[in-house]
Amino acid sequence: MARRMISYTKHGGDDMAQPVEPEPKPTTAGISGRTKLIAGIVVAVLIVGITSGIVYVLSQTPASAFGIVRVGFSISLTGQYNVEGKNSLTGIETAAKWINDHGGVEVNGKAYSVDLDYYDDASDPTNVVNLYPRIITQDNAQFLLAPYSSALTGAAAPLADQYDRILLSHGGSSNTLWTKGYRNLVEVLSPATTYLDGPLDWIKANHPTDKIAFLYADDAFSIVAGRAAVAHAQQLGLANASIQTYPNKGTTDFHTQLNAAKAAGADDLIGGGHFQDGQAIVSQLSSVNWKPKIVSLLVAVTEPSFQSGLGAAANNVTGPSQWESAVNYTPALAATQGFTWFGPSSADFTTLYKSIHSGLAPTYHSGEAAASLFILVKAIETANSLNTTAVRQALAQMKVMTFFGGFQVDSTGLQTAHTMVLVQWQDGQLKVVQPANVAQSSVRYPYIP
Repeated sequence: MARRMISYTKHGGDDMAQPVEPEPKPTTAGISGRTKLIAGIVVAVLIVGITSGIVYVLSQTPASAFGIVRVGFSISLTGQYNVEGKNSLTGIETAAKWINDHGGVEVNGKAYSVDLDYYDDASDPTNVVNLYPRIITQDNAQFLLAPYSSALTGAAAPLADQYDRILLSHGGSSNTLWTKGYRNLVEVLSPATTYLDGPLDWIKANHPTDKIAFLYADDAFSIVAGRAAVAHAQQLGLANASIQTYPNKGTTDFHTQLNAAKAAGADDLIGGGHFQDGQAIVSQLSSVNWKPKIVSLLVAVTEPSFQSGLGAAANNVTGPSQWESAVNYTPALAATQGFTWFGPSSADFTTLYKSIHSGLAPTYHSGEAAASLFILVKAIETANSLNTTAVRQALAQMKVMTFFGGFQVDSTGLQTAHTMVLVQWQDGQLKVVQPANVAQSSVRYPYIP
């Protein structure tokens, strides 16, 4: 596994090369403008000074490797999405290690190791626009993973088409991304329109007279998820007490919105956006003296730091999750549902993740990001080629199950086979509570911090 991290805060965008499209091809040297990696048996940590920054390289290549497959991406290690981004990166690193430890990527009978080439985009789409041409033209990445979030994925998608590179989305789920005609954007996770179905379905089945306050961010992902939730509630016949949005960037005070929802007579609170705002919303409920009976928020709830930061206030908060290690997808299940199995089991992935990340357990952001690399490798092997067109065709035709769940896309690249679960913090533990066939516990109602 090759690991590179360049902090974008130390690297300006003014030194970017002009776009020149290289043909994707296997390499044995992994040449870039900063570093040369020699394939073979090598474990090295190199610290190389470059102009105004430092690049850190960790390379571990199987002895049998013929060459490398370089996978490039930016990820949010700082800025608004740093919690989600860091966990995504550790998932990708775990997947790369598993792949390289299990013979690498096989193409035409030859094994290639996976080489990761990534930069911190600081949660800024402007950085994404500058970084992806560099990743492709200077670092010679043959395939791409998307950044975290729909906004940043949207910034990378046109570049993937411009330079003819596959772009696997693991953290951008806004359905609108797949309405723009991008050729090379392929979704691994469930689309945003499905995120909040779980809590609403539970409310309908168990407390159908509850009035719901919707409060969600105005970014591309949250708007799609929030509007879909409002529509789903209407289809279910649930009563809407209020519908409010807030600016995704910079909003830290939610007292006005929470007071308005309370004044409207809302029983339940549904919405959110990302980690920082989700945590702030829950932390401010007590200051407006409101205890909704159900609190269900996007993204934030699944992170361990949500509970550690809030303490008792996190108790009984629910949220949608793309994956939890307790949900056990297996080769046997894949066979019964007509999927081809690929990669490690959930238990094996979790064990490996913990072994190389200081005992920390993977979150759903770790799982979905890792799955994007496993799906890419499966597509390369299915196509038996490193050619973009051939691999894109393989992705369009694949019906694969990994530890993360099902993968199958429609003609636009939108995910159709993956399903989500509902989780809830219960006495300091994150439990899967829906659907019933995989639940570790039942939903606790009402919300009692």
